[in-house]
Amino acid sequence: MACDSERAFSASVLLAELPRLVPFVPHEAPETSLDFDLRFFRDEGRALLATLDVQTTVQVECARCLQSMRLPVMGSSLLQFVYNDAQAEQVGDVREPVLVDAEGGVVLSNLLEEEVLIALPTVAMHEHQCQPAWREEAEDDGVQSLVEQSERPNPFAALGQQWRMPGSKGSGKKGEDQ
Repeated sequence: MACDSERAFSASVLLAELPRLVPFVPHEAPETSLDFDLRFFRDEGRALLATLDVQTTVQVECARCLQSMRLPVMGSSLLQFVYNDAQAEQVGDVREPVLVDAEGGVVLSNLLEEEVLIALPTVAMHEHQCQPAWREEAEDDGVQSLVEQSERPNPFAALGQQWRMPGSKGSGKKGEDQ
């Protein structure tokens, strides 16, 4: 009925009220909301459609420095409602198939969660060039270990000397060793 009457909704819900998004709620802002616009309609072929736009801010871990960061997330999808898997296979690439129940209903919270999860980047990083976590660990282990490594004798130094000596086997000059 929502598609036939072209109903539209603009609303907000607390991010913390959506179970699959709880891990992404910013610690310092638990009241963060997820704003959404949802518009139902039918196309010229009478398919049941909806546009869904979401906007929120989530907390994720930076892949470079492994520190928490807040990330604005925006997502938009064109949804096509279907009653079975066979219909879902017929949905074009531009549309996202959404399976409805026997009465033609969907759970709005599931749609919102899916849209945010799809909009999350695969790898999140600060925009500024943050220090990689491995570099900080190396610095924490101390520069002393690097100094100790550089003072150890190189086991290949003698081989390198032989390689450079003229007339020795393995001097690197083609045809001399043969």
